[in-house]
Amino acid sequence: MTTNYFPPGGTDYLNLWTDAVIEIAGDTETIEADGWFVVNRSFPTPQDPTKIIVQILQMNLRGRSEHLGEFLFTINPQLPTMGEEMVFAPDDFSTRFKGYFNVFFELQLLEQGKTLINKDPINISGLFGALPPIGAVGEMAPGDRVGMYDKANPDAEPVMYMLATRKIVGAYVSGDFAIRQGHFEESQKVAAEWSKTASTLKPATV
Repeated sequence: MTTNYFPPGGTDYLNLWTDAVIEIAGDTETIEADGWFVVNRSFPTPQDPTKIIVQILQMNLRGRSEHLGEFLFTINPQLPTMGEEMVFAPDDFSTRFKGYFNVFFELQLLEQGKTLINKDPINISGLFGALPPIGAVGEMAPGDRVGMYDKANPDAEPVMYMLATRKIVGAYVSGDFAIRQGHFEESQKVAAEWSKTASTLKPATV
């Protein structure tokens, strides 16, 4: 008999902190940003009760860089950021889930009036002990190098490369915090649309 370790499907509004190593104009720099993101989780399916599908619906991470100036990480609305989470080691609480996202960013360079995008997904994966994965760390694999292109001229050479990134998930944000960021209500609308599909997936039976 299979045990369903997942909570019911739903939408999580969580704090997020990240650092990333970028390569630009022959130099490397470690940048930091923080803010929040919104994730929608499906129910596990009866066919595979140890797995759920997840999608990042919104992201708002702000920071400042020597090379980039003020910047904002958001999700590319034209390329869905999807992932999976599954039971990995149910007897070991700290690593009982494993998960990944194939992330498509928009990196808005606020002082330059330019937006960068990645055409290949940035794969971020990790092991964690609970859902939602509060306190979990997700990272790019060592050796990954993903180009970031000018959205206005995507066929030109990359403006910079992402060499590494580490994301640490924080606790739930409050509605007031998210509303001050200007995206909470819009996130709810997007989550509701996505949930029309997710709600067709029934909870797995134990």
